[in-house]
Amino acid sequence: MDILGYHLQNPEALFLLALVPVLIAEYVYRMKKRKSTVKFPALAIAKRAKPSARVKFRHIVPLLRLLALCCFVVALARPQSATEVEYTSTDGVDIMLALDVSGSMSTLDMLTKGDRIKLGVMNADKVYRSGEFWKFSRLGYAKGVIADFIQKRESDRIGLSVFAGRSFTQCPLTLDYGSLLEILTAVDDSSATGNGTAIGDGLMNSLARLEKSEAKSRVVVLLTDGRDNASLVPPMQAAEVAKTLGVKVYTVGVGKKNGEVLAFQQNPWTGEISWGEREILPEEGIDENILRGISEKTGGRFYRAENKEQLENIYEEINNLEKTEIHTIAYARYAEKFYPWLLAGALLILAELLLANTKFVRIP
Repeated sequence: MDILGYHLQNPEALFLLALVPVLIAEYVYRMKKRKSTVKFPALAIAKRAKPSARVKFRHIVPLLRLLALCCFVVALARPQSATEVEYTSTDGVDIMLALDVSGSMSTLDMLTKGDRIKLGVMNADKVYRSGEFWKFSRLGYAKGVIADFIQKRESDRIGLSVFAGRSFTQCPLTLDYGSLLEILTAVDDSSATGNGTAIGDGLMNSLARLEKSEAKSRVVVLLTDGRDNASLVPPMQAAEVAKTLGVKVYTVGVGKKNGEVLAFQQNPWTGEISWGEREILPEEGIDENILRGISEKTGGRFYRAENKEQLENIYEEINNLEKTEIHTIAYARYAEKFYPWLLAGALLILAELLLANTKFVRIP
């Protein structure tokens, strides 16, 4: 039972307060029944006599006893303050994000309509030399979507590896999402060395980080726009390793399959950079068979994104598929609060005894 923010362990004790009006009625009855006679030679003199302070406050002694009784009853009910405590345990997911940072990730073929208009009115030479174009590239969009994905996770360790001709770990598995996002922001085409795209090595690098993980679920999300042409470990062999370790791999291929893309063109005479367009070459596409094979062998899924919206939907789906199970146990911790009431009752009894035997002593 809770009253005024306090929990009463023995609320049935409050029924004793029903005795209070009975005791008051009994006291009033005795006072009216009691008769005292004092002989005065002249009644007029007695009427002019003023009652003393002792007479005015003679009821304070039984009042103190009554208040003490109320305090003892409240103490007997055992008031307690409750503190809500929650214990949370998680069956987390360890996720390694493998990101392709090869030169082809600078391609401007996933532009939104707004970004294409924005770039069209900007000075191409300035945009190219400042490197500002990277945020509109495949890599730029991928970094933005991956950052949103990281921020939506709560209790999972996430790491980041990058690959081009060679693969490197940028951030091991961590719960420090702030630091991870800072590292992700700094990632560019210089984060991994070597020419080509080493998809197999990129996957193996991520698996090395997950090998000793004790998480309930271990996942690699691998994003690339090219074909494997530089790996020491073939992609399907890396997939076999992932299957053995029980790691699920989601593969994401980005980039348009065909058509024209916005590109930079340089004047051979002046060296000035301007905007132009070029056709996507057949050899520039991703190897869907390899990426699909990796995901199917490990129990993951293969996705294809040709624009930013599709890429956002893919990572949202992966986020929903790989949910962390959170177990919360709530309990209340109680602290006893009856001691002040017990002390107050004892002090009131002591005050009653002192007054009853001094100031308000009764003489038969």
